[in-house]
Order: sequence, then structure tokens, then C-alpha cells
Amino acid sequence: MIFVTTGAHRADLGGTSGADALCASEASAAGLPGEFKAWLSTIDSAVADRMTRSSVPYVRTDGARIADDWDDLTDRMIQSFINLDPSGVERAGDVWTGTLPNGLSNMEGGDCEGFTSGTGGVALCGSTRSINEGWTASRLPSCDTPLRLYCIEQ
Repeated sequence: MIFVTTGAHRADLGGTSGADALCASEASAAGLPGEFKAWLSTIDSAVADRMTRSSVPYVRTDGARIADDWDDLTDRMIQSFINLDPSGVERAGDVWTGTLPNGLSNMEGGDCEGFTSGTGGVALCGSTRSINEGWTASRLPSCDTPLRLYCIEQ
């Protein structure tokens, strides 16, 4: 299962572990079972190295298919927008990712000091309104911009 967080946060997330904790908290509050991690890479830690590579479909909270498996998730296109929060409410906008479409870290432009700083610098974000590579790599907003996160069940 994949969802977008209800809340938007500046990039001072406490690194990937802080972002993972936000995902776990929102999943738990919505009654979703399982372990959830943030789709978030730093220059030193890529999503592809932090996440379980599922061999089963990734779906939204309403059951709509996002991708058939990890390879499909990281092939530049997804099947549906990732725009529902853990309770199934639509949340449109941008999300912090730091992640290229192949699941690797964005090495250019910065990562808001490993997503621990909400001031100065920029980091890669994606858009809940995109199913092409823009879902994870669309622009470089400043670290003080409040954005959501994608959370993926492990």
C-alpha cells in the first residue's frame, strides 16, 4: 500500500528515520497494519537501498493499482496518481522525495542536509498530480517549503 501524508512538513524531517516515523504514525492513526517507510532519499541513502522491493502490486488506500511490483514502480511511469492519504482523503500537491524515478538518490541540487534542515538549500520533490517520472522527480523547492511525503508499506 502507498499513501501520501495528511500533513505537510518543511524538510527538517529528522532525516529518513524521522520521515519513516511520520509515515508509521499516520498509518497507525488510520488503522493501517504493517510497516511503512517514507519514499525519501538523501545523497548518502537511496530509497532503493532502504526499502523492500515488493514482487506484488503497490496500491493506494482505495485499492487503485500504482504499480505491478518494484520494477514497475521504478520504471519512470506509474499507473495511478498517489494522491490519497491513509484515510482515503485526496491530498494534491508536491511531496519531498530526493529520489529519481529509478529509486536512486538525486545527487544534484542538494538534500536539505539529509532532510534535517528546513532552511536554506533545495531538494527534489515529486507531484501527486503526475504518473510520469514527475511523480517522484518534478522540481527543486526550497527546504522551508511545507510538502507531504509518500509512505510505502514494506
